[in-house]
Amino acid sequence: MSRFDALSAELRREFPSFRVVVKEESPFMRALVRVAAMRLWNPRFLEDYTTVIGTRVFMPRDLIGTDAGYRTLRHERIHMRDARRTAYVGFFVTYLFALPAGLTMRAFWEARAYEESMRVELEDTGAISDESLARIEERFTGPDYLFMCPFPRFVRRRLEAMRTRLLRERER
Repeated sequence: MSRFDALSAELRREFPSFRVVVKEESPFMRALVRVAAMRLWNPRFLEDYTTVIGTRVFMPRDLIGTDAGYRTLRHERIHMRDARRTAYVGFFVTYLFALPAGLTMRAFWEARAYEESMRVELEDTGAISDESLARIEERFTGPDYLFMCPFPRFVRRRLEAMRTRLLRERER
């Protein structure tokens, strides 16, 4: 059994209604792209980004069943747990409606999930690369997530601190 399949089975036990949906084939996701004019500010939304809504993970076809998909599911599991912890409504309201406004709750939720992404990279490679930090920093400060935290130095310092903490945890 692949890591992706094993984690999917684990997620079905934790969230009985958990499902992975092919994002590009989802009428809901295609409608979201049109309604939110995403082709203007995140043209790769359907092909490159995974979206979780409740216990549905809308994942690009190319990721499903792969190691990259496994790493992505680990990230999305954090969002699913946070949503459940806030009775779903709290998570979605603070995630969706706190758009560009400095350090938003969206940035808080994403920081928690990207910490898990960094943890998986550390497990897989024994390190957390500068390239990964740069890619995550771009997500926080760039248009793909609507500039959820437009302060690159602040974001980079936080990511470096996360990496340091994760490396120390691994040494224990």
